[in-house]
Amino acid sequence: MKQFFKNKFFYIMTVVALLVAIVPTVLYSMGLTFVFRDVVGIALTPLQKVFNYATESIDGFASYFYKFDELVEENNQLREQVSELKSQIYDSAEIEEMYIWMSDYLEMKMRHTDFQFLSAAVTGRESGNYSKVLTLDVGSGAGVEVGMPAVTSEGIVGQVTELGYNWCKITTIVEANSSVGAYIERTGDAGVCVGNFEMSDDGLCKLKYLPTDAEVAVGDRILSTGFGSVYPRGLTVGYVEAIDVDQYSRSLEVTVACAADFSSLSRVMIITSFTETAVNGADFALD
Repeated sequence: MKQFFKNKFFYIMTVVALLVAIVPTVLYSMGLTFVFRDVVGIALTPLQKVFNYATESIDGFASYFYKFDELVEENNQLREQVSELKSQIYDSAEIEEMYIWMSDYLEMKMRHTDFQFLSAAVTGRESGNYSKVLTLDVGSGAGVEVGMPAVTSEGIVGQVTELGYNWCKITTIVEANSSVGAYIERTGDAGVCVGNFEMSDDGLCKLKYLPTDAEVAVGDRILSTGFGSVYPRGLTVGYVEAIDVDQYSRSLEVTVACAADFSSLSRVMIITSFTETAVNGADFALD
């Protein structure tokens, strides 16, 4: 304690305290209080500036976080609105797609009163060993049998080749082992549409065994003949895309673009029954 009182810092603080106590009194008695105010003002002005700057900075910092919270909340609300709008768009597109499908389905039933149709959704796809196979969500429990044809409003898809209680598989007409008796709608010339593994990925097949004098042209529609008891007569197979001549047999080989788009199918119709008239009767087609 004695060392503290001997410390220079103690003396300096004592002098400063005395000055602070005495100087204002002296100035006041001399009528010079304004001098004291000026001195204090000069001394405190820089501190006031620092204090004001600090206060403004703190206010700005707090305001930033307040606005940041507002922006976060607004962003969350916008995200929810976008999500809701996407859901509405998806639902609207799904409803529109279903409406189109039901319209096609009803049109088919009205056009082909001698057909019995079963609607089915595509639940899976297989593409390997040059085969094109679709899995559907109906099977023997719904009356489906192996060999039944599957179609859309555009044309033939294929036939049932595998079957379970609540599922079946459709082998499409572009698969290498598939064949459909077919004829040219414009001329009546008949042949056989067969799958070709080199063309299957492009949705193409070959129309073979046409008469050498057949008058076929690009764009001609190809329909099913009804021979073979799988596909009723008059269903659209596809449209002529190219015409070649086999260099060995000199017979015509016609490339047909299938009417059904196998890459985007979501639903098909299985023809569960049809009459003999549909096989051997007058020509008709799916538009």
